[in-house]
Amino acid sequence: MGMWIFLWLLALVIFVFLLIIVMASTITMRMHLVLRGTEYKLNVEGKMLFGLVNVKYEFPFNVIDTGIRLVRMLLTSEKSEESYEDSEENPVNKRALQFSDMKLLFRATNGLKEWMINTMSIMEMSKSRWETSIALDNAAETAAAAGMVWGVKHTIFGMLSFYLRLTDIPQLQVRPDFTGPPQLSSDMSFEIQMNFGRALYAGLILMVRILRSKGGLKTWRKVMFRVQ
Repeated sequence: MGMWIFLWLLALVIFVFLLIIVMASTITMRMHLVLRGTEYKLNVEGKMLFGLVNVKYEFPFNVIDTGIRLVRMLLTSEKSEESYEDSEENPVNKRALQFSDMKLLFRATNGLKEWMINTMSIMEMSKSRWETSIALDNAAETAAAAGMVWGVKHTIFGMLSFYLRLTDIPQLQVRPDFTGPPQLSSDMSFEIQMNFGRALYAGLILMVRILRSKGGLKTWRKVMFRVQ
């Protein structure tokens, strides 16, 4: 009898030890957004549990009048690769995130803005890079637009610094093109890190806020089903 109690206690100690290690681990997400001509793409790479879990998502998309339409979703892991594309069985209108959906989600979640601010406070952003190339009809307009883009970028990162921790200086570049045809392209990448335990807690808090809102869970299901 004493041996079984010892084994159970040993198993409990090992379980608690492993749980503490998992909760203390870090989630790392690398994001790369490309907006260039007709190419719109978001790449997301996620690592957790000390690299044991490693997945990559690729989201080519189009910007439409009412929102953002996913063209294809590619999930890549060490064991498998799956791709989901538009087809008759998976129509476009079920894969579009409407701008109005954000209003619905805010209304369907008790204190969603507060939750977003609190969640950002547990994040660290590093390796930030944002390059933009711009050309307008003439040199004067191009120079003025480039100056405005510089101001917008610094304003955005200035605001972000109030809500999350920037661990290094963002690499910002604006390249005015005085000879090319009118065009605007951007290439942005950054890395986000957060504690696994705190991220899990934030997810639970979000679920509680959704459940406490009248019709919250139904609204989230409706929006997520249409996008998937």
